[in-house]
Amino acid sequence: MRHLPTALCSLCLLVSLLPGTALAEPLDFKVDPTHTTVYFAASHFERTSVRGRFGKIDGRIRYDETSGSGAIDFTVDADSVDSGNRTLDGILRSPQFLDAQNFPVVRLQASRFVREGDRLVAVEGELTLHGVTQPLRLEAERFSCGAISLFGIKRHVCGGDFRAVLSRSTFGMTRFLPEVGDTVVLTMSVEATPSLPALE
Repeated sequence: MRHLPTALCSLCLLVSLLPGTALAEPLDFKVDPTHTTVYFAASHFERTSVRGRFGKIDGRIRYDETSGSGAIDFTVDADSVDSGNRTLDGILRSPQFLDAQNFPVVRLQASRFVREGDRLVAVEGELTLHGVTQPLRLEAERFSCGAISLFGIKRHVCGGDFRAVLSRSTFGMTRFLPEVGDTVVLTMSVEATPSLPALE
């Protein structure tokens, strides 16, 4: 029996050397701005949709690919809103909507990754917009991690498509209601690669 601890230690060492048995640790990812987009849409007189995007996005993700846990911290430059219409962009930047001068940053922070089996189905956190913070749930339409090769360069990438629905009036943006709808649909595509220090 005195040899049992030694045998157990040897067994533990052997298992730790087997492929796929190493304990995974969370990785810190930097958002790739060239492959990350945020779009929005709201109804216009219940006939068509007003659509646009934000051109300047930054963010960090901490993600454990084994457990599926993580945290995100995304920021969007409110002044970078682009609807394809310069007049509308001016209205969206004005105090009537985003008020980009007083609230230059839109921020999404989340630390709850919702999974069903091995699949990520949603990310839950808080959105700060127009100086107001409200809970937000991003539904994951697809998400995965793995190696990709682009122009002969191999990288490890995590990415996916997400969708959220919010009420703009809860963020204090009530101008042009109800002609321009209160419900805003956000769609986000994200790609990120390991690089940054741990999120605090």
